[in-house]
Amino acid sequence: MNNKNLQPYIWILISGFAFSWMATLAPLAGKGCGWQAVAIVRCLVPLILISAWASWDGVQLVFFGSPVLWMRSLAGSCSLVGSFYAFAHLPLTDIYAICNIFPIWVALLSWPMLGRFPSGAVWLSIFCSIIGVALLQGREINAGNLTALVVVGVSIFTALAMMGLNQLKDLDPRAVVVHFSATALIFSVASLVFFPLETTEEAFSAVHLAELLGVGVTASIGQYFLTRAFTAGDPARMSVATLSQFVFILVLDVFVLGNPLEPIKLWGIPLVLGPTLWLMSQRIQEPSAIADNDAEDPTNPSVDEEPEADWAMQAEPVGSNESK
Repeated sequence: MNNKNLQPYIWILISGFAFSWMATLAPLAGKGCGWQAVAIVRCLVPLILISAWASWDGVQLVFFGSPVLWMRSLAGSCSLVGSFYAFAHLPLTDIYAICNIFPIWVALLSWPMLGRFPSGAVWLSIFCSIIGVALLQGREINAGNLTALVVVGVSIFTALAMMGLNQLKDLDPRAVVVHFSATALIFSVASLVFFPLETTEEAFSAVHLAELLGVGVTASIGQYFLTRAFTAGDPARMSVATLSQFVFILVLDVFVLGNPLEPIKLWGIPLVLGPTLWLMSQRIQEPSAIADNDAEDPTNPSVDEEPEADWAMQAEPVGSNESK
């Protein structure tokens, strides 16, 4: 692998590291100002920075756009609001494990939306993920804490945001990001009205201000390198590489936030992430098989075309990160 092919993977690692710090700083900042304010800053800072970057390069921004663009921005905004609510109420490891079941929802939603009936392997993946979520958050759900169900909803909205994104490949990724950030900012401000303001644990201080700015800056860095990675590398392979972020999250959750990793959760995490990794790997193998078949037929005009995963994200992921 030469340096050019290696670059997108390096950018994914930088992006994952930045987004992991964003997620770590979010609950710390929220102790002094509430999760809604943290979500607003997360949207506002990247909106300003990436808009300025796009304007500097002469990129034409989109204010109305196509239905697919609006589906991406609206679903991603719902996912973002749910994510920041969860940051304030659940350990990061649990949140990211559950959020990463979104490829299963993509496969399942392809049935009503695209007419593709899920295979038996997809149904098995769903069953494994349900068991994994039960091991991660079953005790809390039984006790009446339904935040884990909010995270499941986040993963569904992430799937909706990703479906059809390949139809936006003619737009500059920065235009897609700015459209999403502006929409998410409106949703985050609206959350102040539609969700009750929770009593903060600490009085707001300069430390919380620094943490808020850290959320915005790390989100911007993660956004930038994620955009570069998905526009330069193969989207399906980049989607698999984003799972490396879970390692950063696990370390920061335990050693910075001080959330203990319970033994029973060590069984739940692979039951959630395993099916996700398997489904993403299938998305890599399918285009490769198509390319090999085309290469054997010199009369096929599509030999030189680079196949692309039909649900792959072109600008920002949600889970993982796109919507976070």
